[in-house]
This record gives sequence, C-alpha cells and structure tokens, in this order.
Amino acid sequence: MSSIMKVDTIQKADGSSGVHIAGHVIQTLSMTLTSASSAQSNSYVDSGLTLSITPKSTSSKILVTGFINVAEDYFRTYIILVRDSTTLSVGDAASNRPRVYASTAATSTWDVYDITSIPINTLDSPNTTSAVNYKIQYKNYQGPAHSGSATSYINRSHSDRDNALYDPRTVSVLTLQEIAQ
Repeated sequence: MSSIMKVDTIQKADGSSGVHIAGHVIQTLSMTLTSASSAQSNSYVDSGLTLSITPKSTSSKILVTGFINVAEDYFRTYIILVRDSTTLSVGDAASNRPRVYASTAATSTWDVYDITSIPINTLDSPNTTSAVNYKIQYKNYQGPAHSGSATSYINRSHSDRDNALYDPRTVSVLTLQEIAQ
C-alpha cells in the first residue's frame, strides 16, 4: 500500500526554502487574557483577545481555537470572530435575526453570578503571506427597555463581589496555528 503526501516548499525571507507536509503545523501563536472588562454598546467592541499571524504560504489554513469567558447583566451577549475587518463563521442570514458566532443567554436572577465559557474553533483560509489580525468581539443585547444600558463582561461575572468564595476572575485564550496544505 502506498500513500501520497502533499509537500509545500516555502521560500523564507532569508532566501532559503523549507518543506512543509500537508496537515502539519507550521507555526503556533497563543495569548491568554487575564484582565476583566465590560462594554455597554450597540456595536461590537474588542474583547482584548487579539492576535496577529503572518502565514508562510498563501495556501496555508489558520486554525483559530481557544475560549472566551463572558457574562451579562441583561438577557444575552453576542460573540463574533473577526479576521482584519471580515467577520468569520456566523450563522446564515435569516430575516432580521442577528448573525453571530455564538451567544449566551441569561435565564434567571442567579445568572448575575454566572460566567459562561464559549469555545472558539474555526479553520480559516486567509490566502495571503501578509500579517493577518484575528480578534474576538462582543456586545450585549440592547433591547428597547435597556438600550445603551445593558452590560456584558469578559473574565468576570456581573455581580463581581469581592469575596473569596464567589464571583471568580477567569482567563480567556486565543490560539492561532498555521496548517500546511
């Protein structure tokens, strides 16, 4: 039995070349966000999870993984994943429904103490050897009764009590891996 492997030869900046086998990881970058933040906005704002990568080949894929910890004081938080100015991996258009990567939903008064971890996992094809910037953005649902006043949080709960037993501070992580094709 024989198998065929696709091999990608990359021209390096120093003029030398390197060989990458399809499916292999060429490079990995990762960041951990430890700070907490909040936003009251009708527009998406940066969560602080932002990472740039310069692909070695235009045929490479970028595997975007990680997780973001979010909370809210009212109804739900929407999350999107953005490459440069392009929103990635959102649901299909369906009338006026929001198109997001993921969302949370507060369902009771206990939710002011909760933090929800949203996993991130998508494979992107940026088709470039220039630096590309990936980031996770968020916003709170701003319903008619709460327009401009509802708040979403990163790495903390809404209540955020200073108590050794409650309301922890968390981390969020973003990892980029260039995959040879």
